[in-house]
Amino acid sequence: MNPQEAEDITNKEHHDDLPRKVTNRLAEAGFGVTLLPTNDSGHNTQSFRALSSSKAASTSHVNSQLLSVRSRLHITSGLCCPSEVPTIRNILKQLPGVHKFGVNVATKAVFVDHDPTKVTATDMKCALGGERFAVEILRDGGAGWNNENELVAGLKYSVVISGIFWLVSLLNVIDEKLDHLKYAGIVSVLFGMPSVLKKAWATIRRFQFDANCMMVIAAFGALALGEYDEAASVSFLFSISEWLETKATSKARRALGEIVSLRPDYAHVLDKSTGRIIIIPASNVPLGSFCSVRTGDKVPADGIVIEGNSSVDESSITGEATPVEKVAGSDVSAGSINVGSTQLVIKTTSTVGDSTVSRLIALVEEAQTNRSETENLVDSFAKKYTPCVLAVALLVSTVPWILFGGDTGRHWTLNGLIIIVIACPCALTISTPVTYSAGLAATAKRGIIIKGGSRLEALGNAKTVVFDKTGTLTRGRFSLNHLELIGERKTRREVLELLSIMEAPSSHPLSATLVSAAKAEGAIPLHGVSLQEHTILKGEGVCAIVNDRRVYVGNERLFKRLGMYDLSPHHVESARKWNNDGGTVGYVGIEGEGLGIIAMFCVTDTIRDEAHHVVTALMDNGVKVVMLTGDGEGAALAVGEEIGLPDSSIQSQLLPEDKLHYVSDQRNLVVFVGDGVNDAASLAVADVGVAMGHGAALALEMSDVTLMDSNLNKLLFSMKMGTKVITTVKENIIFSLVANATAIGLTFAGKMTLLLAIVCDVGVMLLVTLNGMKLLSERTIKAIDESSITKASSRPEKVTQITQNGYEVPPTEVQVMEIV
Repeated sequence: MNPQEAEDITNKEHHDDLPRKVTNRLAEAGFGVTLLPTNDSGHNTQSFRALSSSKAASTSHVNSQLLSVRSRLHITSGLCCPSEVPTIRNILKQLPGVHKFGVNVATKAVFVDHDPTKVTATDMKCALGGERFAVEILRDGGAGWNNENELVAGLKYSVVISGIFWLVSLLNVIDEKLDHLKYAGIVSVLFGMPSVLKKAWATIRRFQFDANCMMVIAAFGALALGEYDEAASVSFLFSISEWLETKATSKARRALGEIVSLRPDYAHVLDKSTGRIIIIPASNVPLGSFCSVRTGDKVPADGIVIEGNSSVDESSITGEATPVEKVAGSDVSAGSINVGSTQLVIKTTSTVGDSTVSRLIALVEEAQTNRSETENLVDSFAKKYTPCVLAVALLVSTVPWILFGGDTGRHWTLNGLIIIVIACPCALTISTPVTYSAGLAATAKRGIIIKGGSRLEALGNAKTVVFDKTGTLTRGRFSLNHLELIGERKTRREVLELLSIMEAPSSHPLSATLVSAAKAEGAIPLHGVSLQEHTILKGEGVCAIVNDRRVYVGNERLFKRLGMYDLSPHHVESARKWNNDGGTVGYVGIEGEGLGIIAMFCVTDTIRDEAHHVVTALMDNGVKVVMLTGDGEGAALAVGEEIGLPDSSIQSQLLPEDKLHYVSDQRNLVVFVGDGVNDAASLAVADVGVAMGHGAALALEMSDVTLMDSNLNKLLFSMKMGTKVITTVKENIIFSLVANATAIGLTFAGKMTLLLAIVCDVGVMLLVTLNGMKLLSERTIKAIDESSITKASSRPEKVTQITQNGYEVPPTEVQVMEIV
């Protein structure tokens, strides 16, 4: 054995022994540790996670969630209205290892974040099954991805048989000679009611009362009165109503299923050492891997293009149908599809679980479970309305027996059973969440992520919209149009080198403009320059110590605060002119005697093509529109004039905290639209915070609404969809109440039967559900699109070239925001 082989073996033994050593060290420190097997890129390795222990009891709430996966369940039977949701919550809460869960009544979907080492999807299915909930596992997070296709419950044979005997029992009304066929209704009840009975019994055991209990009373009450065909009507039509409801809402589930299916299934990982391509599950792709994305393949994880030039379809994420050209250096998102003719090689910058598409899927799933105030109000009304009607039914069924005797009592008892059927609040409690789910699904498919029905409702009710300027109403693509020296203390090249040194470490987007401008003129800083204490001055600029001198780059507010704003009238007039022309003005200054401000510069931005249309449309609809910016008054007024906003609606020279105070002081429901970076506080305090999607990773987390492709027309679409949802919910409520009132009136008039009552109940439920589902129809969406989207403006972008000191400064196009 040569020394090199011995060294390789030693290194391998050290690598293999590393997990055990780390585990021992953590155990000595008082942490409980377990080694979890994983599979990265086809190599057998082990990963380890610190779990909660007695020493870490104070942080057990964090440690207990270190290992978490998400499973998705579909409740095929047992969940007919929101009254069953508390039961599901109680069942799941009692299971060990369950961290978080949500229930969507409309689509009967349940997502559960859990520790797979403590509880599995099968355990959850069994626990729910013990309470008479029939469950299908759509995805077992602990065992990899299952079939993501939404399952639609089929008709059970027992329900079909119940329907056949129900039809036979109805023949007795045709001819008195067929009166004996009414007894077929008993068989119909025997086949149709068992599943309803089980659910009713489970509900009563929980000391609750729901639609299943009401239908059991009505069916067996009719049997006791000898109305066998009426009992069969209740039994069969209520049994089939759940299947009909599932069919009616299948479009919403398919829409959500399409979003969930964006997650890539596998990846082609390049092995650099051998040049081979290894196909592995996308969930196992490590950070920093090189992946091949062939034509037609999904991008497995967020990354950067290393090689290739092709078109990528991002419509599944942004809602924009036009493919986007990707070249070396371009960012790509997981779930987008290579639709060009060339293979792309990407380097992953995130794992699948941390990618934009995974966060998008999680937010869409959770949004479906975030209930609006209207949904809560409907549930609260149903809880009060149902007992009141039941009390009336009880009086109607008992008092006539006491006062008028048998025949009259029997007639009114049947009327009481009819009222019980009519009192079922399913039409209200089912159609309302279905309507919100349809609205959320429609917006999500267009690249608009709204975190729940409450936010969608708020968008529909909003009467004030506050916009940030840069990166929101403007594109955030700046050009350096002016650079003017002040005095003869520094040359132009020295100023550009100093700007490059100061701005290179900064993450502020405006820094990219100044650095690019310096490079364009060949002003590259020399090696050996000392840069210390680089600091971002919030709302003002940056400062640092360069070669033992403190340097500042920022706006007028910064230099006035420092007492360094000592410019000649000529330079003050130049700054005023640049500002009035719509530019953002900045200064470069050096602390010290005889120095001060040594240069001033101006950058300009481009208005979004749709900004004028969106602002005008909002104002035409009676919405108050305000623009906030940290820029000077001249730049703000120039933008306001171009987008059609009056001067009285523009607030300029604001710090981030000034924007926060303005938004928080609004009394009406306010929507704040910003870039999701500098306006985090304002986004958080607004009733609805809308973030532009160019900062998608951060925007998805902090905002209530994210416009994935940063198109302001999508804001109009979401607000109009919110209005449409509210209108639809009101229509459903009014229709349901009028139908119930009419049925009750006919009952007291002696014109109603149990058959008509159950047909009315099921029919109204289906009609209002389908009315809610129309929000997903192409006709409705097209109508909203046509009123929201405008064609791109044909006005040419203004590109200014200024000659200063005999030198022409080329515009530098980069993605940036204003200095505030």
